[in-house]
Amino acid sequence: MGARLVSVRPIMLRLRHKLVLLSFVLVVLVPSALATAYLYLVAADQYSSQTSFTVRSEEFRNPLDAIVGTGFGSTSSGQSSDADILYDFILSQKLVENLDASLDLEAIYGRPAFDPVFALRPGQPIEDLARYWRWMVHVAYDRGGGMIKVEAFAFTAEDAHRIAEAIVAESDTLINALSKIARDDTMRSAQEDLDRAAARLRAQRVKLSAFRTENQIIDPQVEGQIPMGVLTALQQQLADALVRRTMLAETTFDGDQRLAQADRQIEALREQIVEERDRLANTTSSGGDSLVSVIGEYETLLVDLEFAQQAYVSAAAGYDSALAEARRRSRYLATHIPPTMAESAQYPRRLLLVLATFGGLLLFWLIAVLSYYAARDR
Repeated sequence: MGARLVSVRPIMLRLRHKLVLLSFVLVVLVPSALATAYLYLVAADQYSSQTSFTVRSEEFRNPLDAIVGTGFGSTSSGQSSDADILYDFILSQKLVENLDASLDLEAIYGRPAFDPVFALRPGQPIEDLARYWRWMVHVAYDRGGGMIKVEAFAFTAEDAHRIAEAIVAESDTLINALSKIARDDTMRSAQEDLDRAAARLRAQRVKLSAFRTENQIIDPQVEGQIPMGVLTALQQQLADALVRRTMLAETTFDGDQRLAQADRQIEALREQIVEERDRLANTTSSGGDSLVSVIGEYETLLVDLEFAQQAYVSAAAGYDSALAEARRRSRYLATHIPPTMAESAQYPRRLLLVLATFGGLLLFWLIAVLSYYAARDR
């Protein structure tokens, strides 16, 4: 048997097929070609400078700790709050304002005037410059270790390096300011306590000086020692006389003249003691007050002065302790990787961007075509 021939009609492209092909060219190929031409012919090269740093605090302990094995000092990572503040500061409008004033960021980022996409258009307000800054400066923050990594981009290697150096300098200034604020807060309370104690001590000394001037006496206790010495001597004589009278009574009879003489001596001593006590109670100072009341007031002033001195010594010790603590603790910016200087442009990633553009447009075109056929077949 001979083979049977089957005739096949040539495939004719219908209008919708031509439209699909045309849409592929317009949606995928043409934009991809334009993006490729822009990236390889127009887009300016970008250089990056990288740096990394942390906020640390160093505390020096007592050298005796080394003897007992606890070590001379310890260095610990700075508080996470400081790193959080620094992270926000690097991306803040305030830093952009500072660097724009010192480096002229608008001139740096607007240097390739022929690049309409990556370059900064001139005359932009500070808010747009801050948004552009967050696009050209990448910040990575490790909250666990407190390390901050910064990558600054610019259209020349020198500009990228200058920007990274300026970021480190501004960050160091901020940390020093935060450290000063913390140190001032620590010292403020101790200084206030010391000032109050010093004022109290001065007031008590003024009161004591006024007391001495008013009574025209330096130390009332010294002035009272003379009459007190006489009274003490009389009391001692009375005690001796009583002892002799007792011993005499044991060895003689009641009518003995020596007993009568001893009794008269004892009575005379008692009367003299009473007189001395009255004299001491009625003795007045130059100010007109009795010596007893003057001594009492003087002792009260001395007690108040002693308390004021103790309070001042305690406040001074607290101030010295706070000062030593503030000096022992120093917060600083530890730069692990100084700003690098790029030798070649690594950005923009032209091939990656072309492939991403082509892939995205192709995916969009496929979804659109499939959606069209799905809607047509319903």
